[in-house]
Amino acid sequence: MARKIFLVFSFWVCNLISLNTFAQQVVDAYRIEATVANQSEVERVTAAQANMGNVIALVMGNTAGLQHPLVQQAIKDAPNYLAKFSYSSEKTIVLNYSPKAIQTLLQQAQLIAATATTAQSATLYVVGVKDFASFKQVQAYLKTLSVIRNLTLVSVDKDVMQFSLLLDGDEQLLKTSLGASNKLQMVAGDAQRPLSFRWQN
Repeated sequence: MARKIFLVFSFWVCNLISLNTFAQQVVDAYRIEATVANQSEVERVTAAQANMGNVIALVMGNTAGLQHPLVQQAIKDAPNYLAKFSYSSEKTIVLNYSPKAIQTLLQQAQLIAATATTAQSATLYVVGVKDFASFKQVQAYLKTLSVIRNLTLVSVDKDVMQFSLLLDGDEQLLKTSLGASNKLQMVAGDAQRPLSFRWQN
C-alpha cells in the first residue's frame, strides 16, 4: 500500500514539474537575447526585426506562418511589438516581445483562433502639430501601431490633436510602442493630459 501511495505521489510530482517547465517555456518564448554591435537605435531595430520571426515560430510551433503577408509586414515594424527591451551587457540586448501584440497579429492573420477580448479605451493627446502635413503624418503613424485597434480624431485645438483610442493591450504597451521610435516624445507632468506626447517633426 505504501509503495502504491509513493508511486502515485511520484507521478503527481513529475507531472507538476513538467507543467511548470512547459509554463516557463511559454513565457520565455517572447524573450530573446541577441548580440548587437552597439546600443544604437539602428542596432535595436535590426535585432527586433531579425528575431521576431523566431518568436512567432516558437509561439506557433512551426515556421509556416512566417510567409503570411501580414506577418512579413509586422516583422518590418518589429519594434512596435516589443513590450520592453534592455541590455544585459554592452553588446547583448534583451528583447521582450508583447504576448498580447503577437497574439493579436496571429489572430488578424487567421493563423490562430481569435479569442473574445475587450479592447481598452484611452485618450491620447499629440502636441506640437504645427501644420497640415504634420497633422496627416501623425494620423498615418498612429495607424501603423499594432497596439491601436481603432483611433478616432476627437478635436484639434491649436497645435494639439486629441484622439480616442481602442487598444489591443494596455496603456503601458501603448507608451512602449510610441516610445520605440523618435517620432513622439512623452510629455511628463501634465495632469490634465496624462497620456500626452510631443510630435517630433
